[in-house]
Formats: sequence, C-alpha cells, structure tokens
Amino acid sequence: MARIQTIERIGGIALVLALAGSSAAWAAKCDRKKGINAQEERAGPCKFDAQKKSFEGTPAQQASCLTREVKRQGDIGDETITPFLKEVAGKPAPAVQAVQALLNAQQIKTSDVGGPINKPISANYFIIHDTSTPNCSVDGPSASCQTRGEFPLNLDDASWNYNKNFGGHPKPFPDRLAHAFTNRVGASITEVDFADQIATTKFESCVDGTVKTKLFVGVENIQPRVGDPKIPKPGKKANDFDAPSPGFTAQQYERLALLYLVASARRGQWLVPAFHAVLDQFYADGHDDPQRFDMAAFSTAVQKHSEAIAAERR
Repeated sequence: MARIQTIERIGGIALVLALAGSSAAWAAKCDRKKGINAQEERAGPCKFDAQKKSFEGTPAQQASCLTREVKRQGDIGDETITPFLKEVAGKPAPAVQAVQALLNAQQIKTSDVGGPINKPISANYFIIHDTSTPNCSVDGPSASCQTRGEFPLNLDDASWNYNKNFGGHPKPFPDRLAHAFTNRVGASITEVDFADQIATTKFESCVDGTVKTKLFVGVENIQPRVGDPKIPKPGKKANDFDAPSPGFTAQQYERLALLYLVASARRGQWLVPAFHAVLDQFYADGHDDPQRFDMAAFSTAVQKHSEAIAAERR
C-alpha cells in the first residue's frame, strides 16, 4: 500500500518533509535491507540514473525490470511484461482528443481519471499499487469484512462499502496517498491530479526526491487482505500476507488501463509501467504490492482501449 512520503536524512534521523502535493500522513522509514549499500539504494533494483532521470535501458527494458512478479511477502520473481506493453512503452500515445472522445463515448468524467486531459504531465512512469486494505484479519465483523479472517462475500459487488467509498478516499492534503484509486467494480476517483506531485513509494522519497518530482504517477487499486494465520493468536498482531484470488477484477483492469491510457496521452508517450514492490525492493520494510497482478489481463485491457480509439478514427 502506498503510505510513503518525502523523507530526508539529517544526522541519521529521518525527518518528514512536506513537499508540494505530498502527504505528511505517513512517514517513510528509509532503512535499507541488509547488504544493500547507499549506491545501490540510490539506483534501485533497475538502476536509476539521477542525471538522466531514467532507469537503465530502453523503455521496453525498463518496463521488463520494473514489473517483475510481486510474490507473497514482497518476494520478487520473473518478468511479467507482455510483448504488447513492451512494444508501446515510450512510443507516441494516442492524442488527447481521441482519448477524450473515448471518455465521452463511455460517459466518463476526466475528474474521475486523473484530471483535465488537456493538461500536460511530465511523468514517465506509471506505478501500480494495491491498497492492501481492509485487512479482514483485523477488521471484522464489520461492513468491510463480515467475518473476521475471511474476505467479504460481496467484495466484487457494488454493494461492498469499499467499492462505494474507496476506503474513504479521496482525502485532502495532508492525508492523500496516490494520484488515483480504482475499485473492484470498475470505477475510479482522482485524489491528486496526474500533473501534480505526490510520492507513493520509498524510492521516490528517500533519496534524490527533488530529482524524481513529478516523474511518477501512482495508482492504488482496492484489494483486501487476510493474514496468516487468518486470526492471530491472542497477543499477536495480524499480518496482511494474503490477497484474494483473483487479485483484481476484469472491470478493475479495464479502469486501470484507462487511467494508464489517459496519463500516457497527457504525457504524449506511453508511460513505463512499474510495480510498487519492485521499486522499493531494496528497503527493509518495502511493500508487497500489487499482489496477484495479472499483467496479461491489464495488457489486454490497454490493447482493447487502444483498438477502440483506432477504430473510431477510421
């Protein structure tokens, strides 16, 4: 879950700084994993170059590195990127007029998909998160989790409260967590305009934060969790190790793909997709999201929107 904000170390102490657009609600701990040195932290697992403001390699190579599988408890696996997404990464995106026409046809307001589509953005990277909330090993019985330790029976229905209220988002500064959120029935909200700054990972916050300003768009996707064990023993805290299966719905992938299309159109080129856990892989308490992400389903949804635009232009 993206609960990471701008940090600077002074005398070995992590102090929260409120950069424009960032939230002060959550303080990032910038402790590196054992064996990771300062140079490796600065570059991250995909070798970020602060002078170039870019990761190593072509956009396709960057996408391959940044979207490796996120496994249980944040272990990172093999590449997941599809040939289609590798092919388009960094290439010219559909024009904003064409994307606006698509939104109009589907009666989708730009205020729900990142803000005014004719307002350019400077981001080159599209970070995919999951909220990891509610945690049903903690929150139950309640409107969010009817039975403690079990996923809600209606988590993929419009009746589930998180599909109605996005877990209380959007929130005002300083409690904002991401640029946008999707729910499991295919809707979305904007919390921070895609053109504005908010850091949603440790990687953006802990080192070279000013260099990375407005370089990333971060999108949260509603996904509940349960712990292992599902109900902790007395006196023990619940963890949030396990996501539902499937991790996200087809409608959610379609809306996430639309947000990706909108952000790319506003940039003028297809953004490079990235996973939160991959970016924060070198930090001791890095996150484990997005868990159970189906890259093929996301890619198919992006291609579907692209083909709809192409068909409309014929």
